[in-house]
Amino acid sequence: MGGDDIEIDDQAIARFQRLVPRLGGNYKGAHGKVAVVGGCLEFTGAPFFAAMSALRVGADMAYVICTPSAATAIKCYSPELMVLPYLPEMPPGEEDGPVDEAAVARAVSRILPWISRASAVVLMLEIRRLGLPLVVDGSALTHIVAKASFRVFVHAADTVIGYRPCILTPNVAELGRIAEAVGLQLPGQMSDAWLEHAPRVAQAFRGPVVLAKGKVDLLCGPGDHAGGGAGAGGSNSSAGGGDAAGSTSGGALLQPLLRCSSPGSQRRCGGQGDVLAGTAAAFLGWASKHKANAQRAGGEATGTPPLPPPSPQQQQQQQQPPRSPMPQAPPQTPAEGEAGNGAEGLDTDTVALCGYAACKVVREAARRAYNRWGRPMLAGDMIPELYPAFVQTVGKR
Repeated sequence: MGGDDIEIDDQAIARFQRLVPRLGGNYKGAHGKVAVVGGCLEFTGAPFFAAMSALRVGADMAYVICTPSAATAIKCYSPELMVLPYLPEMPPGEEDGPVDEAAVARAVSRILPWISRASAVVLMLEIRRLGLPLVVDGSALTHIVAKASFRVFVHAADTVIGYRPCILTPNVAELGRIAEAVGLQLPGQMSDAWLEHAPRVAQAFRGPVVLAKGKVDLLCGPGDHAGGGAGAGGSNSSAGGGDAAGSTSGGALLQPLLRCSSPGSQRRCGGQGDVLAGTAAAFLGWASKHKANAQRAGGEATGTPPLPPPSPQQQQQQQQPPRSPMPQAPPQTPAEGEAGNGAEGLDTDTVALCGYAACKVVREAARRAYNRWGRPMLAGDMIPELYPAFVQTVGKR
């Protein structure tokens, strides 16, 4: 990491520190509530890893909303988790019955694998109506790609298009699938080269931050985000239609808002993505709470100051393209404004900072776990390392 990159990293973490709630004199739940939605008979580990990761970085409460067949196993993993067996026992992709909306309204929400398509779409639409921050991870990313069924009369991608308090966490393969959902075809065969097109995918979604996971994690925003001058992506705010995915009309690739290349584990074990998603959900909850507290105090909270400008190396990699018209995000519903939780006012810079801090903390936790366990390291070994990694990366508050 060069000197300019270190400076950008320090500035980004300093801005994130403002979102971390202070300890002392708070009620239970003041430091965040996370709801992890997912889990079935075959898969009980992912929701556990996500929920426990949120608790281990400092969230106060974690719910897991799963199928009845998964509830006992998940509850036995830890007494700290509040497990609600509300999801219907239906195979993935099949239609199912109504969803308990009250459970969703309790907390920051995360959609996890193995929810049938209708449930996933209904849940994400309800989360959006309530104005809650959202992390979409794993198999749930396939639900925003699929066409809606006869029971959900909406294109699935519309559940998150234009919704700012949201992070999508695709790996390379998932990046290609969600790109297709917004009309982009990534060139060539699937490879790590697809990651360079993540900024264009984020731009097409016009709201969510895309956290493209790879050797270097890329945090990409819609381009016309609030807070302007945000990192390398801020100056390349839009591109004309019909260009190759990831490129501007001037031929230069759009740049991400932030890149995380911190050292991590030499082993890529299953469940690391769940740890990242749970950590990001907790941080988004803090940002939402920070915004809501500032609004109640009568301040004009705008999240955080703009992200640091691109380094000279980044500036050399890109050229300034002309701005082109871009479709506007769907207007928020009155119900979102009534939610009053602050999430609907989160700007792209703040959401990206939460994702960036989560990447930094999880990579450091993975590095620590690998140094201790080596080749047999598991995702569960990372969870005890999350708070030491948080203190080293973000500091105590």
